[in-house]
Amino acid sequence: MTGPSALPRPPRRIVIVAGPSGSGKGVMSHRAGLPTVPLDEFYRDHDDPSLPHRFGIVDWDDPASWNAGAALEALVALAHDGVAEVPVYSIPLSRRTGTATLHAEDAELLIAEGIFAAQLIAPLRELGLLADAIVLQRPTPVVFALRLARDLREGRKPPLILLRRGWGLARDQRGDLERWKAAGMRPVGLHEGTRLLRRLTALAAAERRHRPAADGAGSVLEITAVAFLRDGVDGAELLAVRKRGTGSYMQVGGKIEPGESTLEAAVREVEEELGVRLDPAGLSPLGDFEAVAANEPSTRVRSTVFVCRQSLPEPLEVRAELADHRWFPLSETPAGVRLAPLMTEHILPALRRS
Repeated sequence: MTGPSALPRPPRRIVIVAGPSGSGKGVMSHRAGLPTVPLDEFYRDHDDPSLPHRFGIVDWDDPASWNAGAALEALVALAHDGVAEVPVYSIPLSRRTGTATLHAEDAELLIAEGIFAAQLIAPLRELGLLADAIVLQRPTPVVFALRLARDLREGRKPPLILLRRGWGLARDQRGDLERWKAAGMRPVGLHEGTRLLRRLTALAAAERRHRPAADGAGSVLEITAVAFLRDGVDGAELLAVRKRGTGSYMQVGGKIEPGESTLEAAVREVEEELGVRLDPAGLSPLGDFEAVAANEPSTRVRSTVFVCRQSLPEPLEVRAELADHRWFPLSETPAGVRLAPLMTEHILPALRRS
């Protein structure tokens, strides 16, 4: 078995900031001096057929216009690795125009701000990454004026459409605030919120100074995993899956049940997660590896990994606790996507060698 690596530093934690469009969320985050992920960058492109419409344009205030999964991936990568690739989105053009690299460096806290931020509270709490959740509360006339001035200055849409949208959002503002509060977010004013963010920063810094050094202690999960390979346009491709409420991609697989062999567990997990019954003879062992767990704090995983080239159904539908899947070129690690340590440290190198 490949030897274990040292436990990494604890991940950075994330403060979720919501509030009406144009209310000053970005201003408050900037004043706090923390690395900030603007969640508006994760809007979907205008030609996406699933986009909702209102006021004669795409309804940017409907959660269906936003890619929550991609935002969660970027936040998890930034929290754990200190760097993440995020899209650069143009509201006037209604599409992604490029990418940018965000760095957290030595920060202990991050901010994720946007009107859909509340959707990330549950998954971030489940991952142990949530530091706080606040909503910026300001008078409706002030927000209306600030939003209209910003949208006109940036030429986001024609003035008449901006006015119609602004009146509609003003009518919705009280109900939106109640929904944010019901989701567990604390209402704060601009100055109050800035002071709170600075206090949280000071508290996180104090915790870092008094944090004991990691000694590698922690629980170990015995699991099995299956690396599915297929022939792609540019060579071999590897299947990776992501569990609901997480941001890391990994192999199909899971815990070994009492009395199961690793091979039996692999066949069972594939059937549960992909709905595919494998012939055990089609699985060949890649190796036994150990690495830091992607989603469980202070935990390591010890895994027997199998390789399989059996064809999978297209389109492939993930099941059970899985949220989605991707095929990656085996020859290169995809940029801007967080992969589980077991993949990056062991599975990918072993597959490339073979």
